[in-house]
Amino acid sequence: MGKINSRAKGAAGEREFCKELGEHLGDALVEPLKRNLEQTRNGGHDILGLEGWALEIKRYKRVKEADIKDFWGQAVEQAKRVGAQPVLAYREDFQSWRVRIPWGFMMEDEDWDEDVDFTLELSLKAFASIIREQHIATQLQNQKLPTTLTL
Repeated sequence: MGKINSRAKGAAGEREFCKELGEHLGDALVEPLKRNLEQTRNGGHDILGLEGWALEIKRYKRVKEADIKDFWGQAVEQAKRVGAQPVLAYREDFQSWRVRIPWGFMMEDEDWDEDVDFTLELSLKAFASIIREQHIATQLQNQKLPTTLTL
């Protein structure tokens, strides 16, 4: 097999991630997930379509702890630029996707620590569950509730 172009592998990883996350989200997905084709030029995060989340996707043969630290720093930097929660999703060859989010993501605190020790590592399925729950909560908040009850 010939040498793999890292840019092509990264793009393929982003498409793969979008497809798999989309399958897990099902009807909860409001917009289709898609690659941010302007990411290189404008320095943005990798995936568009998840309001409030800035996704950084990494697809490597082998990922070391030092790589995760660097990847997380990049995810935090991208998220701060757009005022969203940072997300790092990565996959090694022959492994499942792993997703890292800030441990305090529910507090909507935008002062994320770049220290990878303050993250939660989830499966892709667990991350999709969080997205679905947030979507349901947002829908409930947007519903008009009666101001008086009739008994």
